[in-house]
Amino acid sequence: MQTAAQLWSCLFLYYSVCCCSGITEESNALNFVQRKALPRFAPLSTLSTAQSSRSKPWLMHKYIAVAHHKSGVYVMGQLWELIFFALGATTSDMGMWIQPCYPHTCYSPEAPIQIWVDMYSYDKAQEERVAAGANGMRVVGIVRDPVSMIVSAYCYHHRGKELDSILFFPAALLVVLGPKEGLKLVAEGMLPAVENMTSAFEQPSHDTFRLEYEKLTRSSDGFDQQMGEMMNFLFQDLITPAERSQVLNATKWADLHRHPPTDDHQNNQECEDEVRKYVPSLPADILSRYRSFQERLGYAAT
Repeated sequence: MQTAAQLWSCLFLYYSVCCCSGITEESNALNFVQRKALPRFAPLSTLSTAQSSRSKPWLMHKYIAVAHHKSGVYVMGQLWELIFFALGATTSDMGMWIQPCYPHTCYSPEAPIQIWVDMYSYDKAQEERVAAGANGMRVVGIVRDPVSMIVSAYCYHHRGKELDSILFFPAALLVVLGPKEGLKLVAEGMLPAVENMTSAFEQPSHDTFRLEYEKLTRSSDGFDQQMGEMMNFLFQDLITPAERSQVLNATKWADLHRHPPTDDHQNNQECEDEVRKYVPSLPADILSRYRSFQERLGYAAT
């Protein structure tokens, strides 16, 4: 049997290797489109000269995609790139910021098209509205049931994923913790992120679209409905019908039902079903916070 010292030595080594690699799942997600999806849909040259000469929407508004850990960062990153690359944006038009700023994950903070991870809240939204000025901003935030987020996070990190995360230090400990202890560690570590998500999206706003993770991933019909509503919000009459059609066609590559993932980013459903059984055993003060988050966002207690 391993001694406590041996166990911590192994965990430290595991953590150090992951941390020093400088690569996270979040950063990998934002390169997914260039690697896999973009070559598969119609090239931008198919747009007419008239369409190409129109003023680009991101010259009119600032566009910000928002995600929080396990709310759907991977799919939000795919969608944002698919949408704007289909409209002719280049990598120089896009920036990313994540809190904390892991190596190689933060760049181009002044770009008009942004992806923000684990940093958006009600207060941040107010700051950005002021900064956007008369042109205004268009924010799309992916929102998920807070309890599902912590259940997913435990299963994900328990598999050895993203062990450089400082949300739960040392994250490598989650590899060896069982579901009861591990879920408690995750729930504590994710409280600030989930509070930020809740505060930002519990009330509707004219410049913000709440993308529902559950509707997005439940079926292709739900995915298409969410995409149609999001396109109306983002662009209104700033793009042509042909451009809208091309964008909607491009986004289908992010539909998990049309194109099931070939990597191991998704959790095993059996793990999530098992871990969910331990939610009622969370300390009362922590559980009450998550029940409050669910209520504020319109989710039933699960």
